Amino acid sequence: TGGIANLVPVRPDWTDSSEVLGYSDLDHKFRPGPVLEIAREAAANPDQFHTCILDEMNLARVEQYFPEFLSKIEDRYPQANGGYQTKPVFCQTLRDPEWANVCIPANLAIVGTVNVDESTHDFSRKVLDRAFTIELSEIHLHHWKSNGGPPRAPAKWPMSWWHPIKIQLRELTNATAAQLSEIDRAITALDSINEILGPAQLKVAYRTRDEVAFYVLHAQQISDAFIDRKGDPVDPLDLALQMKVLPRIAGRSSAIRRCLLGLLGWAVTGKPLESDDAGNALVERWEMMGQPSALDNSNYPRLAAKLCLMWQRFVNDGYTSYWL
Repeated sequence: TGGIANLVPVRPDWTDSSEVLGYSDLDHKFRPGPVLEIAREAAANPDQFHTCILDEMNLARVEQYFPEFLSKIEDRYPQANGGYQTKPVFCQTLRDPEWANVCIPANLAIVGTVNVDESTHDFSRKVLDRAFTIELSEIHLHHWKSNGGPPRAPAKWPMSWWHPIKIQLRELTNATAAQLSEIDRAITALDSINEILGPAQLKVAYRTRDEVAFYVLHAQQISDAFIDRKGDPVDPLDLALQMKVLPRIAGRSSAIRRCLLGLLGWAVTGKPLESDDAGNALVERWEMMGQPSALDNSNYPRLAAKLCLMWQRFVNDGYTSYWL
């Protein structure tokens, strides 16, 4: 795609943002952190897209080493040449103006890789609400042969391809009929989900509504890319609901149990399940199919399959979560 990726390994001893943004030493000289350097480099090269990859980002608590970025993401404004950027990341006054005014520019994306085990930390709702969680759990060991041709260099995308349509629905004043139809489909689904999540105090709000809506709108532009390994189409809304809703659900309470049953039934037939036996029957069908990543004959096949896994864990272990 012609973009530039920068890898920043996260360390377990990161307890504040000095390792990310930087700090002033004993001589009052500012020592910039790696993420601030990447942000400044991106701002200096507006025609090149940059990606900052926080490797193993949950080795430390994201809320402790990344608070300024989590806050500034909520304070973006449009640029004249397209895209959105934030105000300066640093809250405190710096003597060095070269770094004091660095923002998150429109041509910078922040991505984090995650492994979940006994050495890592959970994510708070604040972090999850600001992210799309993409799970890479399918394994195909035989898929290693190339097509025999030389590796093809990626085409360089123009910057306009990276820019979001908008970031809030209220800004979308000239939506087409097709866009309005997709927005209505997404909001209707989220309304139904909120009825199920309500008793557990897990309802999604306006940020999630807007992000899911714009996800499906952007998917319209590249609909040919939403296919599985067999070439069958994948519903972008199915993926968006899995990424934005399910990571919120974790625990062992009766409220979580009702959420899982309700969502599982809704994802399959549009109606919540009322009993454990009904949930167990669906999971048994999923297991007989080989525990696929998509449950056939469901309204939302991928959402349903992940919920089968989460219900299976709840029944077997008395606890469930989205994370493996």
